[in-house]
This record gives sequence, structure tokens and C-alpha cells, in this order.
Amino acid sequence: MNLFGDRFGAGGWVVAGLVAAAAFVIGFMWLPSLQASAQDGLWDAICRAAGIYRPSALPLKTTLAAQVPTTVAWDVESLRRVASGDAQRGSVLAAGCAGCHGAKGISPTDAFPSLAGLPADVIYKQLDDYRTGRRQNPIMQGMAAALSDQNVADLAAYFAALPAAGHTDPGTAAPALVRIGSPLRSIAPCAACHGPMGRKEGAPPLHGQKGAYLKAQLDAFASGTRHNDINQQMRQVARALSASERDALADWYGEARHTD
Repeated sequence: MNLFGDRFGAGGWVVAGLVAAAAFVIGFMWLPSLQASAQDGLWDAICRAAGIYRPSALPLKTTLAAQVPTTVAWDVESLRRVASGDAQRGSVLAAGCAGCHGAKGISPTDAFPSLAGLPADVIYKQLDDYRTGRRQNPIMQGMAAALSDQNVADLAAYFAALPAAGHTDPGTAAPALVRIGSPLRSIAPCAACHGPMGRKEGAPPLHGQKGAYLKAQLDAFASGTRHNDINQQMRQVARALSASERDALADWYGEARHTD
């Protein structure tokens, strides 16, 4: 009887080991292989399945100031500062923004984002990041460097008060990455932060934004040349996406073209 029990116990351990091995192969090799892209390869997909993201292989164009993602923390004081903005004062300061972002905040070219109707906290954070060097662009850094805290809040209030342009229906259903994300790759749906499912403080709405601009920003997050995202949220998502997925997302959001 004891001999039978010992054999049964040994067999149980063998079965348990086989099940564990099969689970490992399925969870960390087979399923990641389905998610692997030509850009990243199988090993990167396996690491992502384990929750590990390696730094981009592309060189990071950073300065010492930009190594810290942002100086903006969404606490009571920063929210109070954003709310202190005066749109009328901001309208005077915005005269120098019209060349790239349009006289009414609607950009005349795909290279630059439209700002009209964006939440004030979105504009405030980006301007402050340019001003402190956390987000880098020679033109924007130069313009933002001359702004005071109150100037930044006033500009944010002005653009937030402008009527956003209407947009046409993109005509296609939202991609799965927008609606449900990719659970196997630990990617939350875009709509959870950028709307309409939810919104994080400082996260801009994307529907109807310039497609070419969105592509450039997703690529910049993926390569690490843009790094002003708190807790590397956008960098991790963009690195997990293939180039074709980034393009498809930008195209879908951008297909909701602005109408005047």
C-alpha cells in the first residue's frame, strides 16, 4: 500500500512538472511569439511578457536637465496654478504662436498640433516641460524660456477657452488598441487615458489631432528622444508597439479631420 502511494506521489510530481513546463512554454514563448514584431523580435516579446522592458537600442538625445521626465506634479498647488490662468492676458502672449498653431489655435499644417480646446493642464505641462528642458525642441524651448509661471498659466487658459474645431467621423471602428489595449503586452487602451473611457491629468485628447504629428510623437516616445512622460508610461507603450501599429493609431486618430 505504501509502495502504491509512493508511486502515485511521484507520478503526481511528474504531471505537475509537465503542466508547469507547458504553462511556461505557452505563456513565455508561444504567446509572446505571436506578439513579436519584425522590429523587436522574439526575445523582446518574451521579456515584455515577464513585465521587463529594455531601453531602446536607439541613442537617446538627452541633456542632464531632461533626464528627469518633468517637474510638474499634479498636486493641489500645481492645479491651483493652472486654474489661475487668465485667457485675456494669454491672448496677447499667443500672438507669437499663430505662425505654427494658427490664429485660432487650429494648426494650418500637419507638422504642428492644434491647441484650441485642449484642457489647460495639457498645455500648461507641455509649456513648462519646454521651459525646463524636459521636452526638447529648439523653437519651443526658445519661446518658452521667456515665460513666467503666470505666463504659462495664462497661455494655457487662452487656448483651452478657444472653440475646438469640429471633426468628421473617421468612418472606421476604433482599433482594438484604442478600445481594449493589448492585455498580453500589458498595454492599456488608449481611450483609458486620452478619452472617452477616462482621462489622466495632463493627457491630451487625441481624436482629430494632426496624424503626422501623432506619428512623430509616438516614434519619439518609442526611440526615447521624447521622454517627458511621467513614470515612462508612453515610452513603455510606444516601445511595445510595432511601427505599423503606431502608424495605424496615428492614422485612425488623424482621420477625424478638422472642419471649420
